[in-house]
Amino acid sequence: MVAVLLLTLAALVLRLAQLQVVNGARLQQLAQRQQLETILLEPHRGRILDRQGRPLAVNVEVPSIYAVPSAIPDPHAFAVRVAPLLGQRTADVERRVEAGREFAWLARKVSPQVVTRLRALGLDDQLGVLPEDRRAYPDGLLAAHLLGFAGIDNQGLSGVELAYDETLRGTAGKAIVARDGLGRVLVETQHVVPAPQDGRDILLTIDQVIQHIAERELTSAVAESGARGGWVVVMDPTNGEILAMAAVPAFDPNLVPQMRPSRWVNPAVSEAHEPGSTFKIFLMAAALDSGAVLSTDRFYCGGALKAPGGAVIRDSLNKRHGWQTMAEIVKNSCNVGAAQVGTRLGKAEFYNYIRAFGFGRPVGIDLPGESSGIVPPPSSWLGPGLQTISFGQGISTTAIQLLTASTALVNEGTVVRPYVMRAQRDRAGRLVAAVGRQPLRQVLKPETARTIIQMMVGATEGGTGKGARVDGYAVAGKTATAEKPAPTGGYDPGRYVASFLGLVPVPDPRLAILVALDEPRGAYSGGEVAAPVFKQIASQILWYLRIPPSAARSPANSLTSSPTASGTR
Repeated sequence: MVAVLLLTLAALVLRLAQLQVVNGARLQQLAQRQQLETILLEPHRGRILDRQGRPLAVNVEVPSIYAVPSAIPDPHAFAVRVAPLLGQRTADVERRVEAGREFAWLARKVSPQVVTRLRALGLDDQLGVLPEDRRAYPDGLLAAHLLGFAGIDNQGLSGVELAYDETLRGTAGKAIVARDGLGRVLVETQHVVPAPQDGRDILLTIDQVIQHIAERELTSAVAESGARGGWVVVMDPTNGEILAMAAVPAFDPNLVPQMRPSRWVNPAVSEAHEPGSTFKIFLMAAALDSGAVLSTDRFYCGGALKAPGGAVIRDSLNKRHGWQTMAEIVKNSCNVGAAQVGTRLGKAEFYNYIRAFGFGRPVGIDLPGESSGIVPPPSSWLGPGLQTISFGQGISTTAIQLLTASTALVNEGTVVRPYVMRAQRDRAGRLVAAVGRQPLRQVLKPETARTIIQMMVGATEGGTGKGARVDGYAVAGKTATAEKPAPTGGYDPGRYVASFLGLVPVPDPRLAILVALDEPRGAYSGGEVAAPVFKQIASQILWYLRIPPSAARSPANSLTSSPTASGTR
């Protein structure tokens, strides 16, 4: 008996040695895999706020439903009961349950009513509820194209949400937890290493009130003109801050799955169109700054001009403006006069200025999907290419490029970079980072910039931009009515982009506003449909910002040597 006992004990000792010494490390790993699990702890996504701290994008806690497959004896019977309450197909729920071992998502971010109906089934050991953050946009459509939206896992997918995703998302933490025999987490065993770091809040340059004004007036203008859509951008031209960026048709980022992807595109940044006559102000700036043309030089408009290659350039309605100074060409939006100025300037010099203003390349705004536009090299400006580009045909630009180029007129000839992120704050409200004015390059002499602004005031005082005048303020502006290319080549005379680019108040502009309406019906010129929208938007913003009236209403009068009839372009 002693011998048998000793042999038994020896066998047990050998077995223990095998389990604890020889195979100990491997068995310990297997036990940890079975009993312990590492769970990612998602951080809270940072909020997006306007310049005054008003919330534009926030987080709300919502329930998500998961299953414990190891605790489900009959996956098919489970799916038959659960799927209808989730609005899903029975086969899809059954497939998820069969594929999982301890955990399987059934539905993410559902309503509390769904949770109540599921709990009534009495499947507490087979179903579970986890709280998750869902991105919410309390103002619905407001600034939707600018803000963008976040996906089901709170990842930024467009707009500011995408551009600053890393900042907003934060850093996930990890929790090591033990599970019971049914795979349920034992909360008291949780050990967090490391803790999650919540994302930072972002303060935008956008002002919620100004954004609302821009969207309201744009929506009304699109409806009244019968246009396909439109866009408005409001900028502080002294420092490049974007105060509003609106587009119609809009979308609700809270309902993104129900929207067509084409609705998400921000046309002010991502869509390029021929600029039309707004481009004349940059032609005049280049011609004056280079010395190729003097402000006192005069050009004759007989309503049409034969250009190289035999093409004929015509003015709107073949209007004859007679002899004109450069200021009068801008005032009357004269294509014939602009073509002659471009010819005097020359291809190489004009191209250099176009590139210096920032056309043909991204301006660097901190939003995704920026288009470069199209500026062909001078070698491809065949036939009347130089002349047509002089009045904005044959190239394409974006709204943000036009506004950025206009900052050179306000800042003594220096272009500044546009931006939408003003500052970052941590969850405690402490300032972490801030952005300010960012000069890009000197394009014009200061005196040239001032002269061009005076020419633009003439266009609103008695020219094509009369509809943009704001009582008590001097407005510098330029209209445009750009034909859209036809699918078969050339231009479609029935399709236009009507726009207006304006600076107010002169002589010290605080606002640069671009208004564009895509394919308006009936009245279609920039002076008729876009300039009045500028007036409505500018007048309300000037009142809201308490900007005092201009000291002088008509600083451009001295540049016009003789009265001329206004055009409609």
